[in-house]
Amino acid sequence: MLDMASLSRLTKRRFDPIANYNIEGDPLVKPNACSTIIDSSLLSHDIIELRTSAQHSYKEFTQEEFCSRFQGPLARYENIAIPLSSIDKPVHDIDQDAQQMQTALGKFQSMRLKQRLEETLEIPPLPASSHRIIQLCSNEHAGTDDLCDVISLDPSLSAQVISWASSPYYGVRGEIESVEEAIIRVLGFDMVMNLALGLSMGSALQLPKNGPRHYEDFWFSSVSHAVLMEELVRKMQSDRPRLGHAYLSGLLHNFGYLAIAVVLPPHFGILSRYIEANAHLPSDIIEMQTLHFTKEQLGAWLLKHWGLPESIYTAVRYSRTEDYDGPFSKLAQLLQLCHQLFNDQEPDESLLSTLGLSASDAKQSHHKVISSSSELSKMVDLISGSK
Repeated sequence: MLDMASLSRLTKRRFDPIANYNIEGDPLVKPNACSTIIDSSLLSHDIIELRTSAQHSYKEFTQEEFCSRFQGPLARYENIAIPLSSIDKPVHDIDQDAQQMQTALGKFQSMRLKQRLEETLEIPPLPASSHRIIQLCSNEHAGTDDLCDVISLDPSLSAQVISWASSPYYGVRGEIESVEEAIIRVLGFDMVMNLALGLSMGSALQLPKNGPRHYEDFWFSSVSHAVLMEELVRKMQSDRPRLGHAYLSGLLHNFGYLAIAVVLPPHFGILSRYIEANAHLPSDIIEMQTLHFTKEQLGAWLLKHWGLPESIYTAVRYSRTEDYDGPFSKLAQLLQLCHQLFNDQEPDESLLSTLGLSASDAKQSHHKVISSSSELSKMVDLISGSK
């Protein structure tokens, strides 16, 4: 992992990472034409591999060949990388997350260690509409009329749900004119309840302005995960999670990212630069090095603090934990599969087997979502308020 802090100490300068690959040719065609700092750990390897772009294969260099290219006065070897083996991992038990995050906050904020995490973090309040929907979730006898009544109390939310159901993505003929129609004709009770909850929660946290550049829009990623979760659940033959819970898990899977930006803005800026400089690494590794906890831990804690169903915050918390097999593991595993598909990784065979899905099912579902990007962008506009 490239250590931006080490670079700053060595050069007395602050660098901004850029996303750039040579289109073709040797990536080191003029290696001595500019100042170059190379991590000294490379000197311990007999073979060093480089590639010209993410789409090209690696080219091998012996250590002697590599070093011969960097013999001029502009080249230097320094310790500028962090071994992944030295980076701590998140605690395995969700019940220990608060302590790990509290300890981290005490470390990098020089705060007195407090007994309760919510005393340290300024948690934004949950919208009133979200509170009402959460209360409805716990009512086993709630019906369509109850849900319509709750959503109708927020005209903006009502309009969002109706527009969502009218999206070309669902291909419904004729106009959807009410929340009741959205429930009965298109989305279903469970889906609308969880969709409305996700939409209302979207207003609680604002999108950060200093996030990683060149990265996918936050809400587009959220909506894409949500609809892919929906598609995958429909493909499952047995032991399906609730469709609405799957959808909401996808919609909120990255909510910890927003939470970090809101409650820890200076550290979020640092995290963003490290993500840009280390695009080759999973985000949780970078978060553990810079924050000492992950966005999944903070996101799950926040969702639990707000009173969301256990299935949702548990799935979010363990969405990056490959060996998790505890409660609501199917939802967590579906999110893992979504991460693999959106990162263009080959779906893990054991994961597919556990979920009762074939590789072709997973890839077809992913292709359907990717092919519908223009329709999904319009749905994202309903959340972000963009025109």
